[in-house]
Amino acid sequence: MKMKALGTGLAVACSVTALLVGSATGVLAGEKSHKLKIAQTLYPTPSAHMESIQLIADEVTKQTNGRITFKVYGPELGDWAELNEMVNRGDIDMMLSPMSASYDPRWNVTFAPYIVTNYDEAKKVFGPGGFMDEIFRGWAKDVNMHWLGTWIQGFAGVSLSAAPATAPDEAKGIKIRTPPIAAFECYWKKLGFTPSLIPYSEVPTAISTGVVDGQAGGGPFQTYSCCRDLNKYFVYYRDYVEVWGYTFNLDKWNDLEVDDRKLIQDIVAKEVMKRVEGAEKEDKEYLDKLTDHGLKVVDLADTPDKLTGSRDNCRECWTELDKLVGKVWMDKIRKEVGMSVQ
Repeated sequence: MKMKALGTGLAVACSVTALLVGSATGVLAGEKSHKLKIAQTLYPTPSAHMESIQLIADEVTKQTNGRITFKVYGPELGDWAELNEMVNRGDIDMMLSPMSASYDPRWNVTFAPYIVTNYDEAKKVFGPGGFMDEIFRGWAKDVNMHWLGTWIQGFAGVSLSAAPATAPDEAKGIKIRTPPIAAFECYWKKLGFTPSLIPYSEVPTAISTGVVDGQAGGGPFQTYSCCRDLNKYFVYYRDYVEVWGYTFNLDKWNDLEVDDRKLIQDIVAKEVMKRVEGAEKEDKEYLDKLTDHGLKVVDLADTPDKLTGSRDNCRECWTELDKLVGKVWMDKIRKEVGMSVQ
């Protein structure tokens, strides 16, 4: 009996010592080793996207003392729709990417105009615990993913050459490219423009040949990348905020120990909040670069009445999303932003 008690006491002492050592070194007391794959789409190194997933991979490896490692991939794996499939199947464990509506049309909600109009609102709505973040968390499970957090890409606008149109009467007759998505077509009509649904890859040619006068569907960074030599104006409508997601294959997530899940979630949460500030800084940086390049930049936030009017007109197009997302979900969002529900 004494030997048994001594053995038990020794085992407990060893366990406590191991836990204390783990806590002192910042290493969580998990046991399973994992070799994981993490990827992002669209933007190669150097980019904030690659920096973010590399930081997450490095920090998890560091805090688990090498017990969990990641192989890091960029856009060489394919576009964002293909990457969604890979995470859904478990070929890739974790991603930073836009969410595909191929499996679940509710993800079309990411194209809803004017859910928010500034970064303070975006932080509350899309940040940890925000109502859109909670909605995304629930939907992700239905496509075999665990939602870790929302990456804010930035606010959008329109680049033009005919005129810096900021109201429907100024936009009349101006033809612009919009992404081939019904919600975009609807709300750019509300803003007074004539939309033409053209793939992004064809934008430079369409502007150069006069098929359209400008393009919408992205922010200052997009305009600087594709159209700074093709257009004369950038109007920062703030019409929608482009959001991506940090997600994890649900089966693999459930295979992780509780402490390891908490570790990864906490690291991603810090990246989410850091990105809100990073996105705002990036938007300003590229607005300045557009100005320096010779484009006239107009921010609708400088004319609050126009911004409010654009917001209210465009939100009428949420009815297009009722058909795809479901009216119950869209009504939930309407209530959250203070709109009336019928």
